Amino acid sequence: MRVPQRLSTRLTVWFLALFVATIGVVVGLTLFFANRAFQTSVDDQLLGLAHTAEERINSSDDDQHILEELSTAAQFLELVDAHGNVTLLSGNLDGKPLPTFIRRGQPLNDGLHTIGFRKAELRIVRHALLDENGAVTGYVVVGGVVPDVNKNLRDLAFIIAGASVIGLVGGVGGTILVARRESGPLKELTDLALATAASGFDQPVPPSTRGSKEARELRRAFSVLVDRQRQVLERERAFFADSSHVLRTPLAVLQGDIEMLEQGIYGKERQEVVVQARTAIDAMSRTLSGLLLLAREQDGAGTSWEVVELRALLRVLTDEAKTAFPELSVALEEGEEVEVAGDPHQLRDLFASLVENACHYTPASGSVRVGLARDDDTDAVVEVRDTGIGLTEQESSQATERFFRGQQAKRMFPGGSGLGLAIAARIASVHNGSLVIEKGEPQGAVARVRLPLLG
Repeated sequence: MRVPQRLSTRLTVWFLALFVATIGVVVGLTLFFANRAFQTSVDDQLLGLAHTAEERINSSDDDQHILEELSTAAQFLELVDAHGNVTLLSGNLDGKPLPTFIRRGQPLNDGLHTIGFRKAELRIVRHALLDENGAVTGYVVVGGVVPDVNKNLRDLAFIIAGASVIGLVGGVGGTILVARRESGPLKELTDLALATAASGFDQPVPPSTRGSKEARELRRAFSVLVDRQRQVLERERAFFADSSHVLRTPLAVLQGDIEMLEQGIYGKERQEVVVQARTAIDAMSRTLSGLLLLAREQDGAGTSWEVVELRALLRVLTDEAKTAFPELSVALEEGEEVEVAGDPHQLRDLFASLVENACHYTPASGSVRVGLARDDDTDAVVEVRDTGIGLTEQESSQATERFFRGQQAKRMFPGGSGLGLAIAARIASVHNGSLVIEKGEPQGAVARVRLPLLG
């Protein structure tokens, strides 16, 4: 059997099958219990008649008169002695006794059974007559013609079946309409998905109020998926664009160095070219590491977490800065030990970038101060203050954007890439922290990093 593919068709088929099965069970149970209720009613009536006959026989001597009074055209009575011999018959039996099936040793409770009688069904009840000592003195047998209930039950079945057909037609029609209405948002979402895929995930999936809650949630989930895929594609495009932008210069330097080596230079000039090539390679390696970190989709992916003591790390960095920039006053403001969890290599790159950046844009005889403190026993705060060229308020808010450089920085060092602070901010974010660049007072700039304390 071929399974329907459309949701509306499947719902209609399932509804039809369940409806037919349910109606079949309902009709069967209805007829069964209706027949049982009617049979119980007939039995109760016959038992009542037998008890009435017993009471009147016990209080009267004219038993035949009692049988005649209680009998009707559809009810027959007879008296049977303890040995099963018929002693009296109601007149409507025409002298033909009812089959009583009385045997010795039978229980004294009322016996009920159905027999064929005069081309009809006769329901017979046998009721024992007892004396004062509880001994059986005889039986009163009452028979009643069972009305033909089959016709009534058939009529009831036809009525139920007719109502079921009407309900089925209405239910199937309603199911088709509801199924089409509910599947409409799914078809719309399918068209949107195809259009979005064709546009390279540039076309968004707007929210909708149509359809069921599940359909709206599916649409919302697909919208999130499309946005996430768009972000991934944007990161990939940005990575390749950034790579081509920042690697152009060191690659050009390497190409020139290789050409000079191919020309066969020797001596001191050859050594200078090799050093220049190694420097270009180191710059490309650091730049690619930073670009990969910026393009990474999940925070903390690929990060090796360890316990890092910040005061020792900052002391090493400031000592290196003193050697690299002897014309500046570089100092670490001593404080207590502060431990954080993070990747030691990335944290070193973060703070080295801030210290180097501060020293790079601070003129000779200027100063760079590195401070370390705790904030409410929840965060470690590292501040790098300098007396350099500084930033405007607007430049401070854009300082951590990729490729952004202030006007004075461009004039002072035209060859910069503008990626250092963006990479530093990304490292802080990976470590559940933040980096803020502010304008210094009265001059210079302040780089403030917050990282959660260990534990």
